[in-house]
Amino acid sequence: MRHLTRCACFLLVLAALMFPLQYVAAAPGHQPSSARLSRDMQRIIVLINQRRAEAGIAPVYVNGVLMACAQQYSQVQAAQGTINHTGPDGSTPGQRLRRCGYNWRHFGENLAAGYVDPDELVAAWMASPGHRKNILNPKVREIGLGYTHRADDPGYYYDYYVMLVGVRR
Repeated sequence: MRHLTRCACFLLVLAALMFPLQYVAAAPGHQPSSARLSRDMQRIIVLINQRRAEAGIAPVYVNGVLMACAQQYSQVQAAQGTINHTGPDGSTPGQRLRRCGYNWRHFGENLAAGYVDPDELVAAWMASPGHRKNILNPKVREIGLGYTHRADDPGYYYDYYVMLVGVRR
């Protein structure tokens, strides 16, 4: 019995080290909570916050408005079958954020398509200077992620991701 207790404690500590929940928790008063995020979305946020920690930068926290805005734009991208920072209506990321109700001081938008693995996705963003700059921007404090799968994608990307980071006024 004593051996089982030690083993259980070890496994709990190991799980806490492997999946640090503070990296995916919502900022106070902002939903969704980490419990509502898919496993892949949680993994993406963990990886982003690990890269930020390695650079000595504070973590980003989930913001419900950014999540909704990112999800909406991932659906737009999937419907178009391509990724573009300029919306089909000519909108910029900053304009879309304001339309979603996010009054930003600083923001960044990362787009991606065709990745099925969160580790591969974040590695690709980190290998791109512009995407890396958004992830490691010390001014931003909040994050939202969107994901849409399109089974009949003519471009064969199938999986569309939007990452929004920001800090409000």
